Amino acid sequence: MMTDTNHIALARSLAPVIRFCDNEPFLPSHVGITVHDKPQRSPSAPMDVTFEDGVHRVIEYAIWWDWDIQHLYELEHVWLKLDADDQVIGVDASAHGKLFAMRRADGSLPLEAGRVTLYSEPGKHAFHAEAKPIHDLAPRLAAACTDLAGYGTILVQKMFAEAFAGFTAEDHRAVKRYLQDRAFWPAEGFDQAVRLEEATYMTWPELKTYIASRVPQVLAEVRKVQPLLKAVFLDSGDTMVDEGTEIHDEDGNVAEARLIPGARETVERLAAEGYRLVLVADGRKKSFDTVLGHHGIRQLLAAEVISEVVGCSKPDPLMFSTALDAIGLGPEDAADVVMVGNHLGRDINGANRAGLISIWLDWSPRRHKIPEDIDEVPDYIIRTPGELPKLLDYIEQGLSKRATSGTLRAAMEKTVSTRASA
Repeated sequence: MMTDTNHIALARSLAPVIRFCDNEPFLPSHVGITVHDKPQRSPSAPMDVTFEDGVHRVIEYAIWWDWDIQHLYELEHVWLKLDADDQVIGVDASAHGKLFAMRRADGSLPLEAGRVTLYSEPGKHAFHAEAKPIHDLAPRLAAACTDLAGYGTILVQKMFAEAFAGFTAEDHRAVKRYLQDRAFWPAEGFDQAVRLEEATYMTWPELKTYIASRVPQVLAEVRKVQPLLKAVFLDSGDTMVDEGTEIHDEDGNVAEARLIPGARETVERLAAEGYRLVLVADGRKKSFDTVLGHHGIRQLLAAEVISEVVGCSKPDPLMFSTALDAIGLGPEDAADVVMVGNHLGRDINGANRAGLISIWLDWSPRRHKIPEDIDEVPDYIIRTPGELPKLLDYIEQGLSKRATSGTLRAAMEKTVSTRASA
């Protein structure tokens, strides 16, 4: 295994052409070169570099993209197999973590005008010797580039695990939203041809060092531009806890209660996805300590705002301003915060008046279900806790559009007015 400036010059002179679909948004920028003079393990991929009869040496191209449609960063590979005169006599390339020989259906090498030319899957970038196999995968690739965009978040491979150890669940969610906003329907044509020789070339160790610094840099750029929900405020009674199962002690505190089906799983999922969860509830602190602590929910909360401690109950604006302040937010952040509750008169009324996004959980039979005024009209309605993650996904994707289509709050107010007049 060896690589020097002469090898890089040779690799550039033989560099493949890569054909992308006509509307592919992500193109490669850097290439790390390794030249192999014998069969051995690739230094940049978990694959073996093989030498068949007549192969004198192999040039390994580790090809870097900042983006795959499903995750931050992409590394694919091409191996050009050369004879003693440095003529290409074989080509291998990567596809979804595996190595494949690149041959057309008729058995010929994928050459165009004497240059190895490969086809790249839309969004996913896996290599093929011709377009037909990609067309055969069209339904799967369309799903990857649309409904499943962003679902790989930040790719953390073993070789970069230490460098990327500091990434948070919120970082991963920001990348997911960024890619969801860039979802596309793949075009059928592959006329977008990229001459790989025009990329930035370096040795593989140099590219590995570059990747370790580049991914945090790209993430920082994403975090500057990608809006996220800043918090999720949660009521407790008949939102997480089934009030119908409450058992009180002699002092009137809730000593025991069951959760609504799906509540704990929902809270755990939201916490795992990096949402900041804040309890905003009316009642006694000891009751919440006991019940939410018993069910393992308290440790998932970023803050707790309880009426007994604050000195007022919802819909008093102080409950919501205290909750914002508890996690370092102010009134200007309210439009990026959701309030989930079961009570139209307290949770929804208070959230709407505070400028929050209001979500009514219509699960309990114990509260009125018809809004008494415009402030009790929720922005969204769910029937079970399990519907909340998907709704938050939808709301958060919509935040990106706010910058170009007016404020989210204005759009909501228009929706509320429409509902009221209907």
